[in-house]
Amino acid sequence: MGNIWAIGKREFASFFNSPIAYFAITVFLFAMGALFFWQREFIENGQATLRPFFELAPWLFIGLLPAISMRLVSEEKRTGSLEMLITMPVRDSELVLGKLLGAVLFLVVTLLLTTAYPLTIRAFGSLDMGPVIGGYIGLLLVGIAFLSVGLMASVWTKNQIVAFLLAAFLCGFLYSFDMLLGVFSQGLRDALASFSMRDHFETIAKGVLDSRGIVYYLSITVFSVIIGTYSLESRRWT
Repeated sequence: MGNIWAIGKREFASFFNSPIAYFAITVFLFAMGALFFWQREFIENGQATLRPFFELAPWLFIGLLPAISMRLVSEEKRTGSLEMLITMPVRDSELVLGKLLGAVLFLVVTLLLTTAYPLTIRAFGSLDMGPVIGGYIGLLLVGIAFLSVGLMASVWTKNQIVAFLLAAFLCGFLYSFDMLLGVFSQGLRDALASFSMRDHFETIAKGVLDSRGIVYYLSITVFSVIIGTYSLESRRWT
């Protein structure tokens, strides 16, 4: 556990040692603010709501989080520092989990900065905090799943652009594949809904902490971590 925490702290600090983190956070906050307030749907029947915010955020995550995760391992491969890391007494699983921890800490900071929105909206009317808390829990689960998928993609290539495109495609597909395939049949869309990130997120964002949704997101995260670790270990065989 000590190695995971040490790698996580190092990775988290590295984000803010470069303009990447500041640029990504600024773009995300600006885009969320512009889209959210432009829609002017934060008041419904005199009741303040963050529903538009939680509807938009996962779609922006599809671009933001792969941009953050693309460098986690691919940069180490490109610079050759990965070979130095594997000479240290660190397991591949600890390296992957540490990298993911650093990215998750970055995600937490980003989400904390967005709490300015509910504080602002409360000035316009009564705000039900149940869906707000559920929405943030849902965003955290979606974000962790996206970051784990992005980390897996970063393990597969040393080219950061390839890692970004692959992660963005996988995240976009996992979040909305029921919508994409549902154009052929409403019945097919309904059948696939339980396998869609979007469907589970919408349930949690209503303030309903369905254990099936939590297990679903954690399963994607665990699966991506396992595949990423296995792919990293495969370098020993080549």
